[in-house]
Amino acid sequence: MGMAEWGADPEFFGPRHAHREGRIIGTLRRFAPGAGRHLECAAGVGSLSCSLARRGREVVAADLSLRSLVELEHRARQAGLRARVLPVVADITRLPFADDSFASATSAETLEHLPDDAAAAGELARVLRHGGWLVGTVPANPGQWSDWDDWGGHLRRYAASGLRDLLAGAGLDARVMVWGWPFQRLYDELFLTRVNRRRLHADGPLDQDPALRRVAGLGRSRWLVAAVRAVFELDRLFDGLPWGVGLIFAAQKPPEAVVLRPARAIDRTAPAPTCP
Repeated sequence: MGMAEWGADPEFFGPRHAHREGRIIGTLRRFAPGAGRHLECAAGVGSLSCSLARRGREVVAADLSLRSLVELEHRARQAGLRARVLPVVADITRLPFADDSFASATSAETLEHLPDDAAAAGELARVLRHGGWLVGTVPANPGQWSDWDDWGGHLRRYAASGLRDLLAGAGLDARVMVWGWPFQRLYDELFLTRVNRRRLHADGPLDQDPALRRVAGLGRSRWLVAAVRAVFELDRLFDGLPWGVGLIFAAQKPPEAVVLRPARAIDRTAPAPTCP
């Protein structure tokens, strides 16, 4: 039985993957437009890390998979971005960074894989500076569970209220929105779920299955990816409706409270001054 191997099949998601990363980048630009030090957690093979580096951010790309980080470093070097992307082997539930280390952070399609998603949210909040923003995505609606989730190794899908509560529990003020309907939902149900069902029940690497090899080839076609992404862009007209495939969130670590200088203490036991 095949399972997803992040880093082994980096182009398998094609337009869906590219569109989701575009939504993340746009949301990050809206809420955290600065170009400070950024954490991309569960960075995989680095497509999002490199995109953010091209836009001026200094990216620490953290992932538990050394294999993925080797591919990430190769991609960053080829793109001339190696000076702006630092790969780090790290567990998202135990990040090796000091408190308040990053101006912003992203983590896409990660929390649903983790037995302890609350620990991960807490760590992401801990390493954010006060006032910093975390942006990410998760799959929506437990009722949409399919072979896609089995193939991807998902442990859960999220309702918007549950995700908001999870992030609030980590001390983050979260905005959560459903996205990906109707065109991406149709793409998933008519095409990608079937492909992943075949992948789930196939033994061996993707290259050994002619049909899956053809699909992977289509995912590398720039014009086709661009055309499908253009269709997905129409879904923005329906953002917030409850039938979308995913949730996108922007969560802020509250700014530090303004510390007021305490007023001078008054000794109420002293005699009141008298007028001359």
